[in-house]
Amino acid sequence: MRATFSPDGIRDKTAGMPSSRNPTLRAGLYMVITTACFVAGDTCIKLIGTSLPVAQVICLIGLISSLFLLMVCGQQGILKDVPLILTRTVLLRSLFDTMASFMFVSALMHMPLANLSSVMQSVPLVVVAVGVIFLGEKAGLSRIAAVIAGFAGVLLIVKPSPQTITIYEFFAVGAVIVVAFRDLVTKRIPAHVPLLVIALANAVFISVSGFGVGLAQGLKTVEDWQWSLLLGAGFFVTISYFFIVATVRLGDLSATAPFRYSEVVFAIIAGILVFGEYPDAISYVGMALVIGAGLFAAHREAAQSRDAEAELMPPAF
Repeated sequence: MRATFSPDGIRDKTAGMPSSRNPTLRAGLYMVITTACFVAGDTCIKLIGTSLPVAQVICLIGLISSLFLLMVCGQQGILKDVPLILTRTVLLRSLFDTMASFMFVSALMHMPLANLSSVMQSVPLVVVAVGVIFLGEKAGLSRIAAVIAGFAGVLLIVKPSPQTITIYEFFAVGAVIVVAFRDLVTKRIPAHVPLLVIALANAVFISVSGFGVGLAQGLKTVEDWQWSLLLGAGFFVTISYFFIVATVRLGDLSATAPFRYSEVVFAIIAGILVFGEYPDAISYVGMALVIGAGLFAAHREAAQSRDAEAELMPPAF
């Protein structure tokens, strides 16, 4: 249910963009708000725990997010673009997002919040690995080293062993891999498809899929306290969509990458205060490796983008 978008999914990067003397700093602030909303939504979902079937939770949050996003699309005047949901790449992205949502929520119910959030931070590194393995992209030794370091960090967080490993750690790693493929598909979505329409497609797809699986699992009556948490989760997810749009419009994603790792800090705080979850020393080392590797990969990507732009510039006479 999380969303990470590339600039390719935005039809107009400048419309409605507030003026700022330091747009990158403002974009970074928006990214921090986005990560805080993600953690708040995850906290609401985790508080429901196993009191509701996973598919029912996913369906209801998807439905709530769909309603919120439809209102936003109406306010933005882009309801006429909703049929673009049927674009092949949008549907494929929604399929990947639905698969990742089932894995993520299943893992969230049984893993410490900070550990799961840290594992999800390895998505950019997996994108590099997938690009090299499946798409024939080239990567230098430094980027390959960053990927290896990031995966080592994930292993320190998950700590796989025959005595402690469960299916939920596999779900967490599976969610990372699926999200990486989703992000690669996102880059191929036509530029004329508005970002909010992509988000709406995800929410609708997730809701319908959750309902279908929920019928097979069995549905339970939702109590008032559960509705409050579900509404809270849907609200925070929608707010995160607002701010990720603002982030992408204001600043380069590689420039705002350092701010995205604030999610780990928020997850640690929420885990301690709400669930009494204290990461151990090995987990902290793993988190540091994942964050460090991700920051290095973002730095290398930004440097390569600047070099490519410089090569395209005409020579000065």
